Amino acid sequence: MNYKSIIKPAFSLILIFFLLFPAIAQERLQPGKLYRAGEEINAPMVGLTSVVPEGWAGYLPTDTEMLMLANVENPEGTIYAFAFDDTMDDIKARLDLDIKFEVRNGIELDRKADPFMRGEVLAVELIVKNSTNNLLGYAEAKCADYGWCVMYLMITPEFIYDQSKKGLIQFMDNSTLGEPTLGSLYANFDWPEKLKNKYLATYISNPYVKKNNQVWLCADGTFKSKIKQKGLGELSKNYKGSKSGTWEGRGIGPQGELILNFKKGDPVIVGLELKEDKLYLNGNRFYVMEHECK
Repeated sequence: MNYKSIIKPAFSLILIFFLLFPAIAQERLQPGKLYRAGEEINAPMVGLTSVVPEGWAGYLPTDTEMLMLANVENPEGTIYAFAFDDTMDDIKARLDLDIKFEVRNGIELDRKADPFMRGEVLAVELIVKNSTNNLLGYAEAKCADYGWCVMYLMITPEFIYDQSKKGLIQFMDNSTLGEPTLGSLYANFDWPEKLKNKYLATYISNPYVKKNNQVWLCADGTFKSKIKQKGLGELSKNYKGSKSGTWEGRGIGPQGELILNFKKGDPVIVGLELKEDKLYLNGNRFYVMEHECK
């Protein structure tokens, strides 16, 4: 059985989950990216940060709003993580009603015993009904003072129940809930680190694809440049052709600076900005590629 397929699409409609965006330093979740044990994830819209537990890997499918964790040694053990607008009292009240949740094709989740508090976390053991496999469930929920809760739901074969439950508890204990913020998509972008071993270039596509301005930034702090096109201020005006020197990156966040110290000539400060996953130097779009300097 494909355990990832048992969540009914209607069930996911109650979820208001994490904003998705390419991972930078403290990562916003990115569809299709594999998150390994020890990696930190960040969902500022619900104020959540957490760390993938040891022995697990996280994955956000492109067609769902739930982060899924799979046991590395036994992938059939799965944890579903989601967030929603609620309170702990409301969650407790609904569980007291002993409501059964249908997840797909008649398969239901039901309480095995009364919910209990594990510190500030609400926990409940579950049984999986109408399944041809011997499955068990377990869930924990945590709420903040800002109207958001997170719930981690585990569905796993009975023979690895204890191991999977341990992973869920570790994931919950790694989780903190703070004040939700829109935040900057690049709030923790480390320019000095991210610029190492990068090749930056502008292109024109007509009549032929040509590279106009090129900069090679090496991890040892040296650079080479080949400037042809106008639009980069002092860089275009005074440093056309092939040049070299040392470089320095400055700044944390969506804006930064690149300082180019030419062997012959005064230093040039270039403004850097990230917008919609694109890099701009002095307002000009640049393309970025990895480049190992030799």
